[in-house]
Amino acid sequence: MRQILLATALIALPVAAFTGFNIQQARSAGIHANAPGLGDLTRFATIIADVQGIAAKGDLAAARDRIKDFEIAWDGAEAGLKPMDPTHWGMIDQAADAAFTAIRAKSPEPAAVSGTLAALQATLVNQAVTK
Repeated sequence: MRQILLATALIALPVAAFTGFNIQQARSAGIHANAPGLGDLTRFATIIADVQGIAAKGDLAAARDRIKDFEIAWDGAEAGLKPMDPTHWGMIDQAADAAFTAIRAKSPEPAAVSGTLAALQATLVNQAVTK
């Protein structure tokens, strides 16, 4: 068990640090996550960064609870966001579904949770680059 937690920490911490650094750099430069396309998705990226931090500490139950905030906000914004850029909205929604599945598994695998959260965060933050 300790080896799994250590392996997860060795994967999740650098991913979380890298993601956090990129978000901070973008904010410092005055860039909002996804300004073109779907508009400013910073509030969603902030929630996922929070979920990543919680999951990196090994509290997957709390991370599962926190990701519900993302799901509610994302679903609530669908009507306004999806028409703006259906392709990228779909990419983010697909990444979100993968993260939900990983974190809500009967026995969530920390590495899978970390990987899907990192992919979701990257899709949120870098959506404008993928056009």
